[in-house]
Amino acid sequence: DRLRESRPEVAELFADDPEGERLARWLTEAEALVERWFTLEDPSRLEPAERELFVEAELDSGLRLRGIIDRVDVAPTGEVRIVDYKTGKAPRPEYAEGALFQMKFYALVVWRLKNVIPRRLQLVYLGSGDVLTYDPVLADLERVERKLLALWEAIRRATETGDWRPRPTKLCGWCDHQAHCPEFGGTPPPYPLPLRAPESGVAEQGRMGPD
Repeated sequence: DRLRESRPEVAELFADDPEGERLARWLTEAEALVERWFTLEDPSRLEPAERELFVEAELDSGLRLRGIIDRVDVAPTGEVRIVDYKTGKAPRPEYAEGALFQMKFYALVVWRLKNVIPRRLQLVYLGSGDVLTYDPVLADLERVERKLLALWEAIRRATETGDWRPRPTKLCGWCDHQAHCPEFGGTPPPYPLPLRAPESGVAEQGRMGPD
């Protein structure tokens, strides 16, 4: 009620729920997540240096990175911990590397901004009560930077040519857009941007902003 009073726009999230049933389910789920959080961390002992911190950095290539970090802790010794909260369950061990990519991305931005490598990256999964931690080193961040540059170059080429190749995974069976996907014999909608052949030997700089 206090939140709706201070930010009336949040009421629009449940504008199509006149009986309040969906809101009641949402509040019940949120309560369970908060209760689990109290089993994982003691808020009376937390003194975050930053919460929901917007960060932005430009790499030497001109690629601009930005994101929002849930929590940043700074120890008296100056060591930095980056914490992110997830409402879902922790991934299986074989998928942990993918989950950590977001955290390494944040670490890269902090390193480029402050010239400080975070001491620890921490993912808190409120859905399962698991905490995933990783202590990065310089080589990790350099690999992430190379990966991001390669990813952006691939996006730039696809944007110029309109050639966006499907990348099938086991999750494709759940997708609602198979009718538009060539992998399933579908027809993609018309490409909305003008096409042009990439210039040989010229690498344009882009902007990138994953969350």
